[in-house]
Amino acid sequence: MVAVALLAGCGSTRLVYSQLDVLLPWYFRDYVDLDTGQRRQLKRSVDLLLTWHRESQVGRYAAFFSDLADEAASPLGYERIEAARRTLDGFWDEVVQQVTPEAAGLLATLDDSQVDDMFRRIEEKDAERADEARARSEAERLERSEKMLRRQAERWTGRLDETQRAIVADCAAGLSGDVEGWLNSRRRWQQALREAMASRGDRDRFEPALERLLADGESFWEEDYRRHFVADRERVLRMMAELDASLDAGQREHLQERLRRWALDFEAIAGGA
Repeated sequence: MVAVALLAGCGSTRLVYSQLDVLLPWYFRDYVDLDTGQRRQLKRSVDLLLTWHRESQVGRYAAFFSDLADEAASPLGYERIEAARRTLDGFWDEVVQQVTPEAAGLLATLDDSQVDDMFRRIEEKDAERADEARARSEAERLERSEKMLRRQAERWTGRLDETQRAIVADCAAGLSGDVEGWLNSRRRWQQALREAMASRGDRDRFEPALERLLADGESFWEEDYRRHFVADRERVLRMMAELDASLDAGQREHLQERLRRWALDFEAIAGGA
């Protein structure tokens, strides 16, 4: 949820972060109706998570973006961009390790009707998303993918020139758009979650299963979809490297300024601002 809020470009990083104590419970309650005691437990868990995150993690994010801003004075190259992705994955893994015990404790309090309702809502949202994707023609899918990639790129670089837009278009044209593979893989993951939830009364079994679902969800996907996902990620990373190598002086300054702004925002958050 932190990543979604920040990467969506919703205003100031500090502003979004300051609202996570409201956004995280709201997101959870969108999938399951909690009783009074469960709502209190959720609030305590979120408060503990955010305190830990602010005190031990956010300063590391600031250093990461500050270092990356300095390095971005010249083209980073594919290897450095891939290394940055792995670092971000590592940040997520640490959050998962911290949140799993609290999440397991809360999920263990759900009764069978709440669990059934949670999965019903998940399935409805997935089906709605899949239906929307199926309704798009191939041309519409490509246009949507290209616009999304270009919009994200321009947040970091400023306006792209014609050659750079062609780089983005070429990347979008090669993405798989595997709707059925995504939906089937989601169902496999949900089935694994159902099986884990059936053991929620046994903390020693439930907690490791939940951590794997959160940290290594790809392992539950269909093999073809996982292969498409990895190939798409590789294509996007190479697009980023090619764009980075093509930046003019103004675009590179824009990129560095954006990275430094994130570093400063995270420094402020770590300091309690």
